Amino acid sequence: ILLLSCLLTFCWAEPRVLEPPIRVELEPPESSNLNSRNVLTSWITMPIDHFDPQNRETFQMRFMFNEEFFGGEGKPVFIMVGGEWAIAPGWLRAGNMYLMAQENQGYLIYTEHRYYGETLPYTDFTTENLRFLNVDQALADVAYFILELKKQDRFANSKIILYGGSYAANMAMWFKQRYPHLVEGVVASSGPIKGKVDFAGYLEVVHEAFKSEGGEQCISTIRQGIAETIAAMENILGRRKIEEAYRLCNPLNYDNELDLGYFSGLITWTFSGSVQRARPGTLLSICDNFATNIYGETPMEKIGGYIAATQNLGSCWATGFETFLRSYNTTSISRAWYYQTCTEYGYFQIAPKSGTVFDHLKWLDVAFYVEVCKQVFDQRFDEAFVYDAVDRVNLIFGGLNPDVNNTINIHGTIDPWHALGVYDRDLKEGSPTYTVPRASHCFDMQGWLSTDTIQMTRVQQAARRLVARWLS
Repeated sequence: ILLLSCLLTFCWAEPRVLEPPIRVELEPPESSNLNSRNVLTSWITMPIDHFDPQNRETFQMRFMFNEEFFGGEGKPVFIMVGGEWAIAPGWLRAGNMYLMAQENQGYLIYTEHRYYGETLPYTDFTTENLRFLNVDQALADVAYFILELKKQDRFANSKIILYGGSYAANMAMWFKQRYPHLVEGVVASSGPIKGKVDFAGYLEVVHEAFKSEGGEQCISTIRQGIAETIAAMENILGRRKIEEAYRLCNPLNYDNELDLGYFSGLITWTFSGSVQRARPGTLLSICDNFATNIYGETPMEKIGGYIAATQNLGSCWATGFETFLRSYNTTSISRAWYYQTCTEYGYFQIAPKSGTVFDHLKWLDVAFYVEVCKQVFDQRFDEAFVYDAVDRVNLIFGGLNPDVNNTINIHGTIDPWHALGVYDRDLKEGSPTYTVPRASHCFDMQGWLSTDTIQMTRVQQAARRLVARWLS
């Protein structure tokens, strides 16, 4: 019996832990330009605290640059703002900002955000050492960088354009608001500029994306699969079926709400990732698979099989909240970004209560996400702390009412993050918003793809035309 249980629950395998899609990893665009000599890496000495002149500590901030189109003294500089990821040279070899530089004889730069990639003020991410990780310091890093850049004669009269995606879109827009004298204009792609702790709207968009792309049959299969999963929790036989269908390394503790919260995340975070990375046709392909037995036979097996296939699961899933916590206890990009969600943005993707397929995964709530803040960083980071921290960011930057000009604001209708951005109106005259059907997260930053719709391509072109007008 013990051997059979081991076989069914994959207990011989190395457990995998899934990270929530709170953090975005921007993959560089596909490029035929593989000449790495075009992109070089350098470093700048940066104050660790821009707001305390008595603190003389510094760190090395990494940046990359590409001079291949630069037309010489006074020509524009295009800066891609780094977010919660390690910068990569591909973004300076292809994509929409690359084309802007090509069309305007521009100089290309990619800055790395403090505490991410190789830009490490400290090598040990203790809670104390993370105290300088916030958007105020990060924006000041970019300002300091631009001021140092303009000390060079060839850039002294150059106009600066910022381009940012996801959290870096927030940064680009907020930079235009806080340091308007340093930049001519910005392009903000998929920026969730309103901090929100209880972000139920994220999964509401995920639900609507699968419904609009795959139809009612797809939504019905997902709904049945989750309903079967919830019902199976009520008895021993059902629980064994859950462990087999979802490839769990060990049985779930059904009396532990935090363990059930992580299991709920295993389900919702996979659907979320599919939508967040979607291009036209990709969600329909998933729904077509749900209509067959590729993922499994019963609706619950289909959900489990879809998760395993989508996440390239080669082993089995860890089941405990404590194991999930341990994944944030190392010096890593994931730890740094979760710290920022606890201290600035929230962005906690909770189960909705609005009739979506995810509503019954009730254990995925604010308390689950905040417990991570408390146990990984500091017990002071409780719900009251997180709500106050998010309120502060919204107060300082204006939430959904930023005061900016020369700003291009771009969203996709199936991007779950657009629910926290301005997507239904222009920011002001001269600062247009483009919201594109069937488009998802940061679609416009890429170069042209064969799956792109006409509307997607037109928005990329419109952004390039407006930037050229700013520079003329």
